[in-house]
Amino acid sequence: MNLRALLAAALLGAALAPSAQADATLDYVDAGNDAPQGRLFVGGGKLRIDIAYAPGHHYVVVDPSARTLTQINPQTRTLATATAEQAQQLIAGIDGAADPAAQPLLQLALGGLDAEQRAQAEALLRQSRREAAIPYAKTGARERVAGIACDVYTQKLDSGEPRSLCLAHYADLGLDTADARTLQAAIELLRQTGGPWLPLARLPGLPLRYAGSFGDPAYAGAGRLRAISRQPLSAAVFADPPAYRIISLFEMLALLGAR
Repeated sequence: MNLRALLAAALLGAALAPSAQADATLDYVDAGNDAPQGRLFVGGGKLRIDIAYAPGHHYVVVDPSARTLTQINPQTRTLATATAEQAQQLIAGIDGAADPAAQPLLQLALGGLDAEQRAQAEALLRQSRREAAIPYAKTGARERVAGIACDVYTQKLDSGEPRSLCLAHYADLGLDTADARTLQAAIELLRQTGGPWLPLARLPGLPLRYAGSFGDPAYAGAGRLRAISRQPLSAAVFADPPAYRIISLFEMLALLGAR
């Protein structure tokens, strides 16, 4: 388990009447074989982050207005809601430790992993710490992805390996004004919590293309935005699933770590 599990995924199977609002679904695929990699759902003032390869098919709903992040795990039928401040406090405790992987709360959460998985998770935590201080640099190059203009940024790791992103300004995504505002506010809320996504969240836009290793085969390779759909979304996409057990954020981390 690592903190990237907070950005995890699965489609909710319930269906309610669609809203009349102009919502948006952003589909990301593998740049090589077009296999699904993730989705962003924007509507009703909320952002849902769905990562196809995440273990357990859990996902996150970000509510900028309420300043909350809700982690939902369909496999265990549990959900955990934390304010941005609570998530920030947890992440600050990890980041403030001399060795983030040795932080007591994380050690407890990692307790369900076997030795190999635990070593990999600890290595990812330490790598995230090292990379947090390495900025992304704007190259001046521009591309078009899914018909949308974006600016190329690179990050060169200590190993010498580069990462590359192509970022589009929110106003250039062609979203409804309210949805564009929601997406930008949700990314800003993630930025405020800190964590491994902080260097990326500091950048002025949304990645449409990305390439490079993230320390684990599951996060390596390249992806791109395939398309943006503007079909109305069911309110259930963003709602807390009925009959799910409400647990603490730490308990959710422990459940994810046990996978």
